[in-house]
Amino acid sequence: MMYISSTFWFTLMILYLHVVESTHFRGGFISWKPSENNQIEINYRVAFRRSANSHMCDENTIDNGTINSGEGALQCLKGCSGTITTMSYYCTDFSDTEEWTTGTNSVKYNPSASSDNLYHLGFTSCCWINLVEGGSNWMMRTTVDLNKRKDNGKINSSPISAMQPIVRFNYGCDYTLKIPVSDDDGDVVRCRWSTKTPNDECGGVCKTLSGSYLDESSCVLSYNATSVIGWYAVALQIEDFQKSSDTVPLSSVPLQFLVVVARSSEPCASRPVLPPNIITDGSVHHIPVNTIFNESIVARSGGETLRVKAVDTVSPIGMIKSELLPYGSTGREWFVTVTWKPTKSQIGTHLFCFTAVDNIGQSSDQTCATLVVDDHEVKQVTDNLDYDAVIVLNPSCNAFKTPEEVRTKCNDAVAAIPPLFYLESSCPSHFIQCNELGTGYIMPCAPGKIDMCTRRILQDLIFLLGM
Repeated sequence: MMYISSTFWFTLMILYLHVVESTHFRGGFISWKPSENNQIEINYRVAFRRSANSHMCDENTIDNGTINSGEGALQCLKGCSGTITTMSYYCTDFSDTEEWTTGTNSVKYNPSASSDNLYHLGFTSCCWINLVEGGSNWMMRTTVDLNKRKDNGKINSSPISAMQPIVRFNYGCDYTLKIPVSDDDGDVVRCRWSTKTPNDECGGVCKTLSGSYLDESSCVLSYNATSVIGWYAVALQIEDFQKSSDTVPLSSVPLQFLVVVARSSEPCASRPVLPPNIITDGSVHHIPVNTIFNESIVARSGGETLRVKAVDTVSPIGMIKSELLPYGSTGREWFVTVTWKPTKSQIGTHLFCFTAVDNIGQSSDQTCATLVVDDHEVKQVTDNLDYDAVIVLNPSCNAFKTPEEVRTKCNDAVAAIPPLFYLESSCPSHFIQCNELGTGYIMPCAPGKIDMCTRRILQDLIFLLGM
């Protein structure tokens, strides 16, 4: 009889746990823009398996602004050397059903002088989830050119992009996936596959979605999901050009995410859809700094027997998403409300994306909007405020002074177009959350974070701005 030592089993178990724990990367994005004092501001988003070490995230993590320690470091690979920053991040979104966490952070960096002012930044480690093609380690590479542009004499800003960590395709269906891009300089933006040479941009996942077609000019990825069922990684470079005829980009930034192809008993047309919302794909929303952006997102199931289970988002830091609630009387529509009060540190351009996911794992097309935080504040108007709109609480801020009026005010608010689900209270430390049934709940403001504790909600601010 052959005996196997306990040391062998212990070693095997350690290796197994390492493999299980390591297959946790879900993609990301790294961009940059010039900052003061010859610095650049590097912005990055990363996504990981939610249950992996240091990546757990829930509503409290987001509300409290807790920073996740993350893992690994951003390195300078060319033009300078050494570690730029550890990849800690503020969690902005998570998915219970798909088991991912995503978050973002930024860092100011002063590159050492180089002869050509060209730099490469990179984030690499291991490992992706087990993939049909490629896998193992990841590499994300960003190129930075700090030479002044010939057209305006300024230093360039890279384009930005965003994507859900996991994009779901049903086997046997055709898909066109639009890659959202935005560029503060108004440059021509194109997308291409990341490559292994001459500089490694993609680790073990270079051009691994075989059979797909990328329209580089429109940044649209087409795929007929008739190959092998399973997980695939997509690694792209988003590049900006001064003119459409240019062949050398001003900058190159990585976008990486996962695609999963799965069988479904439902037809291709049964995916959830996003009916017309205030936030539409490609729309641009200007938000004055320190004012509230508050919008509802309605999603519809693709069949009578299906239901929307989640609206997954990719959000800026501090955006709060409400719970999913039924919408209307069809029994096929649900909604969430997103609320954001950007701070001065968030002045600039942000991409906000969302998809609907149903109870059998099908997802809608992604909708992405550009949120521009403007560098001016709206002056609060305190004279002649309509205090009838304020819900009065008792001195302890834990009960309504006139409960009979709350349902009327909530009913009026949610019946408005667009609906409003947050109302001001008489206590600066609390706000009122209304549901579609007209029930109001007293909610505490998150210390130092997004809240509804302000004299005017977004609709009032828009009215004031138009005066």
